[in-house]
Amino acid sequence: MMVIMSPLNQAALLLFLSTYGVSAGYHSVVHMNMLGYRGDSVTLACNKSEADTTQISWTKGRSLFAYSISLNNTLSNFSSDRVKIDINSPSLLIIINAQDDDEGLYTCNVTDTDGLLTINWNLTISERPAKEARSMWYSPKIVIPVAGVLLCCIIAAVCLCRKLRRKTPNPNPAHSPNVQNSQEQTGTERNSQYMERLNSIYNT
Repeated sequence: MMVIMSPLNQAALLLFLSTYGVSAGYHSVVHMNMLGYRGDSVTLACNKSEADTTQISWTKGRSLFAYSISLNNTLSNFSSDRVKIDINSPSLLIIINAQDDDEGLYTCNVTDTDGLLTINWNLTISERPAKEARSMWYSPKIVIPVAGVLLCCIIAAVCLCRKLRRKTPNPNPAHSPNVQNSQEQTGTERNSQYMERLNSIYNT
């Protein structure tokens, strides 16, 4: 896969390189795909030590950022406020609150005393899958505690119902054992009084 640059970027980059000098040597090219989520931050990094680096440049379409470390000179026409390249860490390109128009091919060129390293990122911006938000509810760390709380609530409710049943008075006092015994005693007394009256009548 070849890196295709617009004539404007190519001319500006060649002018910058020729002005501040690039040592002829190796040219290594690395291709990478990256997926970013809409609204998140995306960081692209040139994975190379800056110890011997003399120059770093970033390109995306017609946008160009070039920084000469040895001369502390910067050339940039990146217009997006969400794209940040700090000269204190020029090997990092950070996209804040990534959107669909941030998709595309980003190229980082790192020049050192031995040659040039080119890293290409094909960035794709996508909506965060809904499954990721839902899957947290199916995690054992969530399911087990929730199930334990529900089980405790059920046990507490059953125990409470049993206690209430024991403390609830009998709504029909006629069927109470004490009332029934008192009724039986009253009937016996009446019978004995009746028999005493009959005996008194016959004896007279």
